[in-house]
Amino acid sequence: MLAFLVSGTLTKVFENPIKSENVETPFGQASTPIEYHDIDGKTCAVIFRHGRDAGIAAHRVNYRANIWALKEIGATHVVAFATTGSVDPDLPIGSFVVPDQIIDYTHDREGSFETPGIKEHFDFTFPFSSEMRNQIIEAAFAAGLSPRDGGTYACSQGPRYETAAEIAKFAHDGCSIVGMTLMPEAPLARQISLNYAALALVMNPGAGIDERAVDIPGSIRYTDDAVQPLQRFNSELVERIP
Repeated sequence: MLAFLVSGTLTKVFENPIKSENVETPFGQASTPIEYHDIDGKTCAVIFRHGRDAGIAAHRVNYRANIWALKEIGATHVVAFATTGSVDPDLPIGSFVVPDQIIDYTHDREGSFETPGIKEHFDFTFPFSSEMRNQIIEAAFAAGLSPRDGGTYACSQGPRYETAAEIAKFAHDGCSIVGMTLMPEAPLARQISLNYAALALVMNPGAGIDERAVDIPGSIRYTDDAVQPLQRFNSELVERIP
């Protein structure tokens, strides 16, 4: 089954679920009940990381419960929709990126299941499933999104936005985009063998990229503009997932 982990500003991409259910996990409740959506005749699962009302800050998300719940219902492939800021000034606002690397700048997040029978040490050289990345890239191009193939995602702690000096550091470290949610999502998915990869929407310039302050209300329009393109992407993607 294909599943989606969705940012709070992209809830409009998924409306009118066919059903929803609460899934008990050893780590508590997921951010939302799992919604099931019919996408071109295929049933897909959706969890909204920050809640349907976007009330859960990134550092408070129960990442372990979210990932475990998806595994529990039989999900095999997971797309992480992420809203991001640009670290690379050549990335236009409103563009899409399929990252291939992550640098983790977070702290104090539960990054392992710590459960008997589940390995604590595993290969994370390439943090995203190459199979899933290729499927996302193909579907995104077919839907007209023209994504950038590759780039390093800087995962910051949040919930505040970054300083200009932090963005400069991320750029020095080789990052292209910055967000707050893909860590520890990605390693948790790898730990229990989910095919996980991300599609990132660039919705604002990182702090200090230009003279403007980060326009948080203004950046929301880019997520609204992305609703229909992402729905086209979903239709293209379900054709490529077994």
